[in-house]
Amino acid sequence: MGEFDFLNLISTVALFIVMIWLCIYDFKYKAVPDYLLLIVFILSFFVSPYPFLESLRYGLLFAGAFVLLNFILTFYIQNIKARIYKDESLKTQEALGEGDIPFIASMGIILGTFEGVVSLFLAAIFAIIPSIYARVINKDLQIPFIPYLFLGFLCGYLFDLESLLKVIN
Repeated sequence: MGEFDFLNLISTVALFIVMIWLCIYDFKYKAVPDYLLLIVFILSFFVSPYPFLESLRYGLLFAGAFVLLNFILTFYIQNIKARIYKDESLKTQEALGEGDIPFIASMGIILGTFEGVVSLFLAAIFAIIPSIYARVINKDLQIPFIPYLFLGFLCGYLFDLESLLKVIN
């Protein structure tokens, strides 16, 4: 039988509690406090199955990729879409919220590259559903992304997505 790791258990429970708290907060206020994101980020290193430097590399890879994606999508929204639709309000809109990036970095720290990418893809699919619904009922709803990132993270954390995808192929 394997050795019981009390620190990992406490870190994991604390991480999930703070992540759930972030989801609730994001649904209610459409924004999240930085201190909760920092707690998630720090706890991610304790929960990660990878050595510290490898975890840091995954976190930086995911954060950097999404900072760049946010820049490109925000440029599109503010400069191209705003001109096409002649909508001045789009000139200040951003693609991702600032809280999404540290949360995504934490996902990378814990899940690694493959599981992290698949989890992000699942999060995007989960978030599309309420977005389509909002479009159908012609409401301009702000859809918080952290709850869907958490659902994607749960899928990657609880299931061996790489093995599942190999079985499907």
